[in-house]
Amino acid sequence: MFIVIIEKNMIFIYSPHLTSRLEYVTEHLFKNILGVDFILSENRQAYLNHTGTCINYSPEDLNYGFQILPFGLLEKKGVAPIKIGGAHWEDLFCFFTSSAGDIPFDIFSASFYLLTSYEEYVSTSSDLHSRFPFEDSTAYKNGFLEIPLVDRWAYKLKGALIEKFGEAGDYKLRSYRFLSTFDIDYPYQYRNKGITKNIVGSLRDLSAGKFSKFVERLKVITHLEEDPYLKAIQWIDHFHKKQGRHYYLFILLSKYGKYGRKTIYPLRKYYLKLRSLENVTIGLHPSYESFLDWKKTNREKQKLEKILGKEVSVGRWHFLRIRFPETFRILNELNFAEDFSLAYAKSPGFRSGTAVPYYFYDLNEEVCTHLRIQPTIVMDTCLMIHRQLDPEEAFLKIKHLALECKKSGGDFVMIWHNNNLAGNSKKNTWLNLFIRSFEYAISLENGNFGAEKITNKLNVFNEST
Repeated sequence: MFIVIIEKNMIFIYSPHLTSRLEYVTEHLFKNILGVDFILSENRQAYLNHTGTCINYSPEDLNYGFQILPFGLLEKKGVAPIKIGGAHWEDLFCFFTSSAGDIPFDIFSASFYLLTSYEEYVSTSSDLHSRFPFEDSTAYKNGFLEIPLVDRWAYKLKGALIEKFGEAGDYKLRSYRFLSTFDIDYPYQYRNKGITKNIVGSLRDLSAGKFSKFVERLKVITHLEEDPYLKAIQWIDHFHKKQGRHYYLFILLSKYGKYGRKTIYPLRKYYLKLRSLENVTIGLHPSYESFLDWKKTNREKQKLEKILGKEVSVGRWHFLRIRFPETFRILNELNFAEDFSLAYAKSPGFRSGTAVPYYFYDLNEEVCTHLRIQPTIVMDTCLMIHRQLDPEEAFLKIKHLALECKKSGGDFVMIWHNNNLAGNSKKNTWLNLFIRSFEYAISLENGNFGAEKITNKLNVFNEST
């Protein structure tokens, strides 16, 4: 006979229906976000005997503890369309509402719905690239896409529990982190493009009066200067080394084409450069063509592992081209440990309602996998192209999103592309923006709410190369 010892500062959650769904969502809310121990139990009497913080997750009024009325989603299996509805829990939007209980909705079912991207399993909406459009998401339609709503709910629940039970519960709140990540779609701007393409490009530069670009191209293809895009990769490495920061690079390996690589010849120098980088995690950027294709993804993974001479365990899909659950099943089956693809290409924000990493739950199989999902919050091309913001407007948006992550100990993850950081800060205002954003995001780790100057003048690009 096993005896479970329940500490007084452990949160006791009673439910007559213990399911893998309930275990999954309570793990994220209490362990991942709030850092507090809890226990799930079907034992009604043990619940009534518990003298610490306790939650009655059942429709039965036990006249004891903190009650949350179940909506019913966590007792079901598989997926089916669900009407969301909506209300407010004071200042926060909520859904799966109830007329009784200590809060006006089923926080567990609602959080599970967002964390698992439930709506994407049943939606038939698709954009030009077979992606779920952000405009059709519950988050966008109800105005909380740029708020990590699941994290906010968790903190608000913590406050309600403390108000009812006092300081019972040993909360070790998670600390905010900034993760610097880059997609390398184009290792070269001029080199390895082929004679015809460079001739056409040179003539176009001359006809447009871009004489400095013509000279730059000529110097690069004659090996008098390094290619700007490869130089940007060198700068990224130098910059992070100077700041003592780890970073992530996601490498695209695909066929030549519209959505693939733009180089013709072998990339030996580029591959040697990747091997020489320090303080970096290099992951796969599965190609456009590998979308939903296990074999192509596996070939690209094996190729990158051969180039690097080591195992590759992280990834982010090119064009953020993902579909639930197929994309994440492929990654899980290929033994990826972590994926950074969860973001919308055309809008910043919190696609699954959280800035805290969590594990992929396969709704069709009803199982929590070993694949860790790292939500990504904002991408440079989203701000530059899709939102058409100028650098100052983009900086304000980045500050807002970073602060949202800070408020609930989430991870602020940005995507930048090396081709957008090429050049120097006098000519490239987006390079300037990257440095400002980096500084601001780091300053929040140090407990500050304003950007600290951690670099010298913005000519560090030229210094590093």
